[in-house]
Amino acid sequence: MERFEVAGVSEVLVGRGLLDAAVLLSERPGRASVAVLAQPSVAKLGRRLVQEIRRAGVAAEVRILPDGEAAKTMAVVEDVYQWLTSVDFKRGDTVIGVGGGALTDVAGFVAATYLRGVESVYVPTTLLGAVDAAIGGKTAVNLEAKNIVGAFHHPARVVVDADVLDLLPPELRREGSAEAVKAGLIGDPKIVDLYERDGLDADLEEIVRRAMAVKAAIVTRDPTEHGERALLNYGHTVGHAVEMAAGLSHGSAVAVGMVAAGRASSLALGFADEERQRRVIASLGLPVAAPEANAAEVHRLLAMDKKRDAEGLRMVLLAAIGEPQVEHVDSATVEQALGIIGI
Repeated sequence: MERFEVAGVSEVLVGRGLLDAAVLLSERPGRASVAVLAQPSVAKLGRRLVQEIRRAGVAAEVRILPDGEAAKTMAVVEDVYQWLTSVDFKRGDTVIGVGGGALTDVAGFVAATYLRGVESVYVPTTLLGAVDAAIGGKTAVNLEAKNIVGAFHHPARVVVDADVLDLLPPELRREGSAEAVKAGLIGDPKIVDLYERDGLDADLEEIVRRAMAVKAAIVTRDPTEHGERALLNYGHTVGHAVEMAAGLSHGSAVAVGMVAAGRASSLALGFADEERQRRVIASLGLPVAAPEANAAEVHRLLAMDKKRDAEGLRMVLLAAIGEPQVEHVDSATVEQALGIIGI
């Protein structure tokens, strides 16, 4: 089992056979109850964890939330608040979020806001949730647009059981591989090597451990996103715009965004591995273009990007694999970056 810390407040455990009460819950005086929030596809696992926790002598109940982004609404949050009140949930108790990134987002937001903040533990059950959403302390729900209401609230513990991830269907492995490849491109070239050699059959335990370590190190140095943490947005500037304009899944949109960022990196910094990056992304079955995206809408969304300042659009670019930096890009570079993805 691999164990490391994030920002001095979260403990991350990666391994196999980890889903028992002793691993899930740290020693905490005053904990009388655990509330497990799970998405429908892993309801059975959520109920199993409740039984494990009860066998350890701690009261536990499970609540099944809607799937995906449908869980990230204020109506769902209010419903969970009412449920926590009905089961006499106290300040010293613990919320456990079991599921993908959307589920841990809302579980974290509930934990951050109920009784002004209670302990949370995440059990990510998707590759995307493990390598991205579970680490960093960002919690949020949607309001008109994505992640409008949120708070920084680091989980006390993140438990990633590779036995659970091994059961993922190919489409969820593929979806999560985009964020894992991103972690490799910005901080661990070995991840890129593994995917280049083994494709989607790459060892998930090693991929997750390495990708989580990249994000953990960056978040530890910049826990509230005032500087270096922006590097985690590699591929996301164009990716977020394409996600909204073309209706792509997050992983697919990030894959396309990385191809665009690779072209911008080549133009601005002489990035020599643009084609290698595109080839690895394509080999995983991820898209490398989004010609279906409305070009005007993509440009509109880029104009609203939070990384834009008085000098123009800033993007995370690569000087080389493992050497990211944030740079302003001119309009000609943006046009060529969009052109390479069919926009």
